[in-house]
Amino acid sequence: MIRVWLIRHGASTAPPTSAIGATDPALSKEGRTQADQVAGLLQDRPLVRVVSSDRRRALATARVVAAPHGLPVQPEAALRELDFGSWEGRSLTDLWSEEAAAAKAWEADIRMTPPSFGESVHDLERRVRAFWDSLHPFADDSGEVAIVAHAGSLAVLRSVITRETVSESFARRLELGGAVALLAT
Repeated sequence: MIRVWLIRHGASTAPPTSAIGATDPALSKEGRTQADQVAGLLQDRPLVRVVSSDRRRALATARVVAAPHGLPVQPEAALRELDFGSWEGRSLTDLWSEEAAAAKAWEADIRMTPPSFGESVHDLERRVRAFWDSLHPFADDSGEVAIVAHAGSLAVLRSVITRETVSESFARRLELGGAVALLAT
């Protein structure tokens, strides 16, 4: 059994209500402060590995978390956020007026990804599960692992680790700069 820290990257320079998945904004000043706070939370934890989405906002957060431990950050494309396709950079609240039927179906079942998205939740699940399978079982369970990523990829990862449904995990979405510890067996 090993403790795994799921950490959502800090705030980015993108507008707060924007759907940001495939685009790659940097951390904002607020995001850097959030990264410092989560690093402070974990500075005395026995981290042995830090893995991150390869997107700038996640990598920057992960580097701040890894620094006190002298650890490198392992970038992983599989931990990227859901690709929002034609909604990338737009407010998802508009989805409910522009694609009401698709939005309602998605709201009822998170796996009913709107067709205008660039990727389905099923695709996100497949790549995050493949990442987890490649990482686990852990060769060294003498320490803890930090994984820095995005709301969607972390929700799927939480589902894989805890065996909650994906919908339940999405409902427990981490705030920007938030962290949760899970025990993985």
